[in-house]
Amino acid sequence: MNTNKEFILIIGGSGSIGLACAKMLAKKKYNLVLIHRDSRSMQKLSQVEFDKIRNSGIELYNINVNANTDEAFIKLKELLSEKNINSIKAFIHAYADANIGSVLESEKELSADDFIHSFNSMALSFVTWSKWLKQNNYLQNFSKIIGFTSEGSFRVLNNYVAVGMAKSALESACKYLAIEFAPYGINVNLINSGIIFSKSVELMERQKPFIEKAIKRNPFKRLTEPSDIAKVVSFLISDDANWITGQKITVDGGEQLLSL
Repeated sequence: MNTNKEFILIIGGSGSIGLACAKMLAKKKYNLVLIHRDSRSMQKLSQVEFDKIRNSGIELYNINVNANTDEAFIKLKELLSEKNINSIKAFIHAYADANIGSVLESEKELSADDFIHSFNSMALSFVTWSKWLKQNNYLQNFSKIIGFTSEGSFRVLNNYVAVGMAKSALESACKYLAIEFAPYGINVNLINSGIIFSKSVELMERQKPFIEKAIKRNPFKRLTEPSDIAKVVSFLISDDANWITGQKITVDGGEQLLSL
């Protein structure tokens, strides 16, 4: 049984990046607390993956709840108290819940509520959870906070306006949090991922040519894999990354060096 009592909190722990991070960090013998939001049909699949991770000899606790609700904070605090978990080595915000569409003409014209929902999920949630963890004394000296941004924060992508605006706000928040959290020895960084084939990509552009174009643009002629991201997350959590904060680190195999 794992004797390391350091815990990692991942919001979005059953998604492509979140789950890849959980698997990678379990190999490093970190214990895990996962917050995820799965439908009944997906819960069984997620539990199979979680059980595989537990079999590696680490502790893994999961909560199926909407991370954008007060219930999520209440349930997490109850779990941490019940399991006597007093500190979080790292907080990984891999929460992806946004609206795809455009301002004017599209199959889905975005409403003000669509923009607000995307902002709350992608940007404000990152700030709110980080603040809550600090104010409740779960983050300690050289704890790490990691979030995820994308190319859409600085380049126009089809039907991506709400997400792009939210990601831009997230990048700004990262800089401000990095300054405010530094006196407490806490690092805050973002990873700018290359295109990963996931539910969000499928929603953004269902056409096969989009994926083909992304592969052709990448110098390595493949999409970014969730494991590519998880490896960098593992490094940012380590003590070797203690002097890195307030940064947006691009992990895309050189994809974004070339124009669309």
